[in-house]
Amino acid sequence: MNKRVNRLAFKAQVEQRHEANPLLKMPGDAALVHRGVLRSLVMACPDGCGELLTINLDARSGKAWRTYGSHEELSLFPSVWRQTGCKSHFILWRSKIYWCDWDDELDTPMADVVELVRGRLSNELVPYVEIADALQLVPWAVLSACYQLIRKGLAQEGKSDLRGHFRRAESLG
Repeated sequence: MNKRVNRLAFKAQVEQRHEANPLLKMPGDAALVHRGVLRSLVMACPDGCGELLTINLDARSGKAWRTYGSHEELSLFPSVWRQTGCKSHFILWRSKIYWCDWDDELDTPMADVVELVRGRLSNELVPYVEIADALQLVPWAVLSACYQLIRKGLAQEGKSDLRGHFRRAESLG
């Protein structure tokens, strides 16, 4: 079995994709490709399979991931799900890698994020990504806050096709 890592190790920012290759020696090592705008994140697969991943960050060239934060605390949205090779599936949030098949729980967000999300919830189910966009927050932070609000009995999640949609908890009285 491969040795998975749980953290991104940022190595450098480069101009050309091929400049990243010699920098990526260990699982989770990563470099950003930036030519005028962010183009891609190149990383040694954190699964330890030995493959290099190129994650598109430039919407002009097709489906692109959103980036949040800095090199030290980089977040991507949506999750990275490899359809080939090792088929790993993970979330990158604040440079920490959460494995989707290991039931890793996202870090509990700060209290102010929970309160911002709570204030944004209404009686209607709303996708957490929409809440995140409105609050200009990383979607993973909003999702984590929503689950914390559920545990406190203050929010509800939709069922079936509406999973990932949240609203204020219905009053019990």
